[in-house]
This record gives sequence, C-alpha cells and structure tokens, in this order.
Amino acid sequence: MLNKQDRYINTGLMELISRPQYENSCSMSALTAVINYLFYEQIGIKTTKEWTKDIGIQSPEKSMNPGNNTVMEWFNKVCKHYSLQGSCDYFIQGKDLKDWDNNPQVITKLKNAIKNNKQALIYHMSNHYNLVIGYFEHSTDPDDAYNVSAKLKRWIILGEHSDYVPFKSIIDTAGRVLPKDKYNLVMDKATGPIWCRRWRNIRHDLINTPNHCILSFQK
Repeated sequence: MLNKQDRYINTGLMELISRPQYENSCSMSALTAVINYLFYEQIGIKTTKEWTKDIGIQSPEKSMNPGNNTVMEWFNKVCKHYSLQGSCDYFIQGKDLKDWDNNPQVITKLKNAIKNNKQALIYHMSNHYNLVIGYFEHSTDPDDAYNVSAKLKRWIILGEHSDYVPFKSIIDTAGRVLPKDKYNLVMDKATGPIWCRRWRNIRHDLINTPNHCILSFQK
C-alpha cells in the first residue's frame, strides 16, 4: 500500500452543496446540504424553500441572523416533520481546543467525522455558515513531500454555497488597484465553491470567538 500523508474529500457531501444560495441564507443553505446528504434516500432531494415551508419557518429569501441553537432546532424540526431519526449537537467549541496537548485527539475526531457517511459538519465562522467536507495534510519542507513522519501543515476543506468573500477588505482593495484580468483571478480564488483554511487558524478562531463552533448532524 502507498505510504502517504492523509488527505480526504467527502465527495458525497460536496455533490450536495446547495449553490447558489439566497442572499442571507447561508445557515439554511448549509443545512439543506446536510439534510439531503443524510436523508435523501428516505425523503428525496429537498430544496431550501421546500423544507423551510414544510416545517413552517421563514422563507430563505428573507433577511435573517440565526444562531447555532436555531440551526439545530431547524434540523430537529425537519426530523420530526419527516419522521426521521436524526440528532445534532455542538461538535467542537473553543473550550475543546485550549489544551494544545489534545490537538491530536481533536484532529482524529474531526477526520473520523468528515469520513462518516452518517454524519455531516457545519462550521460557524464570522457571520457565515458553511460545510466541512475534507482535509489535506502536507509537509512543511519540500524535501519531505512524501515523508509521512514529517512535520505537517493541516488544511480544512470547506464547501461553499455562496459568493462569500472571507477577506472582503483585501478584495475591495484589489478591485481598486489591480487590472481586470488579475482582479478576476483573485475573485476566482476568493468566491469558489470549495476553499480551504489552515486548521491552526480555525482553531484560533474557535478559541477566540465564543459563538463560533463546528456543529455535528447525524442520522
């Protein structure tokens, strides 16, 4: 067997990214992908408008700012309405990450969840929800590109249902100073359906921002 560094993308969840989203519906759009990933065999594919109407909550076209508990409440209502067996909870919060010695256990927990076809993860970051669909590890030294014992950098792969720009101030500056072709390249990287964040940065975000977290949904 090929000895290699660990990398994985959950293609099943990636294929069910609900894109494009309504303007302010990142929470609902993320949950739409989760619902379809976990339950399409029982209830078929549901659009965001379909399941929100069925459980009697506001339209995704309306402006909203739901919290983590509201997103989980929606999931529970979906399960109840369609008679599904599902559960949800906080998966990783800042309090789980403060002890650096626990990082290997957290990484293992995260990898197992990403690979689990009965589980899906939503990352609540700054003013946005999106999907955790994979991870990518690589060495810090080019000479160790295929050395599984090398010191590693870890990236978390995120599935994006919006044209969300994670570094808007930089994009705005780029639009003012770059030629159009160069600006378009920046926008391609900034607003694509799949992007990555270093685990170190996600970890710091979860520790330093109390309401940021990774949520778990299971069947």
